[in-house]
Amino acid sequence: MKGKLWFTPVRFSHLTSHAAVGSVVRDQNDWLMFVKDISNWPEKDMQQLHAVERIKRNLSVSGRLLLPPEAGIDEKANLKINGGTIPTERFPSWAVCQACNLLHFKPWLKQGLNINDRILCAICSTGELQQVTWCATSSLAGLMDVPWHRICHTNTDTRCPPERNASYLKLEQDDRGRWKVICTKCKSPRAFERADFNEYFHYQPGVKLGSHTGDNAIVYTIMEVNDPRVYSAANERALVIPPESNIDRKSLVYRLQQHSHIVSDIKNATRALQRRREIKKALRTFRCTEDDLFEALESIDREQALTGGLLDNFDSCDMRGDEYEALVTQHQFSSEADFITRHFTNEWHNYVESQLSTLELRFTASLVDRLVAVDRLRVIEVFQGFQRYASDSDSIDSQVIQSPDFTGTLDWLPAIELFGEGIFFSLDCEKLEQWELNINVRRRAQEIEERYNESEIDLPEEVLPTPRFIMLHTLAHLFMRELESSAGYPAASLQERIYCSTSGSMAGILIYTAVPDVAGSLGGIVALAKPEKFSRILDATMREAEWCSMDPVCSEMEGQGPSWLNRAACHGCALVPDTSCSYHNVFLDRVFIKGNLDEGIPSLADIMR
Repeated sequence: MKGKLWFTPVRFSHLTSHAAVGSVVRDQNDWLMFVKDISNWPEKDMQQLHAVERIKRNLSVSGRLLLPPEAGIDEKANLKINGGTIPTERFPSWAVCQACNLLHFKPWLKQGLNINDRILCAICSTGELQQVTWCATSSLAGLMDVPWHRICHTNTDTRCPPERNASYLKLEQDDRGRWKVICTKCKSPRAFERADFNEYFHYQPGVKLGSHTGDNAIVYTIMEVNDPRVYSAANERALVIPPESNIDRKSLVYRLQQHSHIVSDIKNATRALQRRREIKKALRTFRCTEDDLFEALESIDREQALTGGLLDNFDSCDMRGDEYEALVTQHQFSSEADFITRHFTNEWHNYVESQLSTLELRFTASLVDRLVAVDRLRVIEVFQGFQRYASDSDSIDSQVIQSPDFTGTLDWLPAIELFGEGIFFSLDCEKLEQWELNINVRRRAQEIEERYNESEIDLPEEVLPTPRFIMLHTLAHLFMRELESSAGYPAASLQERIYCSTSGSMAGILIYTAVPDVAGSLGGIVALAKPEKFSRILDATMREAEWCSMDPVCSEMEGQGPSWLNRAACHGCALVPDTSCSYHNVFLDRVFIKGNLDEGIPSLADIMR
């Protein structure tokens, strides 16, 4: 594997989403590649994340969280790769001739070509071979090559033996554009799009994970690799909050923790000479004195001993509740902390009372009871596995999350850390409780909940389409769209975090931007948290909720979006890029903000009158 064409650069953030373990991605040579499981990843080139014990406990993660490996190409050293890389393999394994339509199994192995060379058909000698884009998936997260011979000869009386290394099957389209596979030996045809077949083994490309333990066979469905049902990453984000966020990244203790293999080598050295050699290596690496090194190692041991007691202070059932309390509570922060806030609540209330002249805006602005600038935040995104969807007859309950470790022997998960800033504001819960008592508000939300219960949309358990959540989620989307138009922030660079509870204690929105760089962003978001600037954005947000370019159609729609889980919300008003929404762009309805007099639903301004 010489030359940089064998390596495709991928963003860190993609390695916990659409380019994570189990996904099929297209590399720079236009090949479809399957990302192998973490048992194949170079653990020695990966760093452990620290100050994340609360997050691990809330997510029920018992092992370590490791950053994906990072690598670069040394152009001066014969394109040598410095660092670790994530292995992939070509998938699907079949290629089809663009001239004669014959299928070939792994032709790249037979012709011994470089990865960027054209592969010609060995039968017609003129057509170029291209990977097929069809695969087979199961709701148990299985993925395999389409068994073309078996599919072609299903429901036929012919006894045509399979020959994997021979090219006798071809793919063609009929007059209606439907694909079928044809055997050139016995002339058996079969349409295969969305066809199901049974297997008794769990498969991932190149791996046979064992037989099915249930009574029924596993249903595999043939679909294209770019079908969104083929791969859905299961990941979770969380903020690092005090006390864990109060770490000093410049300290020797933290630097040692980031290079845990050095600490392990020192502690595991059994001979005095070996231990001395490892200590000298650490002194050169960290450029510190021997006394400082020993003191830092003792601090790490003490911290590990106290970890159990520290975890007992965390509420393992309410991760968002902990974050909400951290956001609404004023703390003293060091300059090196990973969580720094500035509270503008008092200034906001004074500004609302003294500066706002528009009566309607005064009512709406009075609903905001807390305003906080988050100058610095650290977000941890943990990749927990992935799901696949197969037969339309399978229920959502039959789908499982496949662990990123196919062997089941590793004690770690891949995770990334993002740094950035944001704006947090909360609404008056007492006023919202009065609004939620409105029977028309509850009825409108109940219709969406009934549709959600019958849909195949899979959202976190704590997410329910209550009136409060739908209103907060819609307000967050409108706020992000206004930041895009008035402040110049691309909506795709923004993220939302909704803090909502049915008990009435939480009603907050955090809009933030975060990047995988410790430098974070440049302060543009937090500058907008000052009362006078925030009021203008809030005013524009409320005005945008009143009217959509698709109105009156948008406002009067009985349902929109996946499974009709949106009402008055479309691409012209409330939808944002999928990367910015944590909930698949569903549970959105502008009526919960602007109201609807005909249906007896009050606006947010009405509840403050």
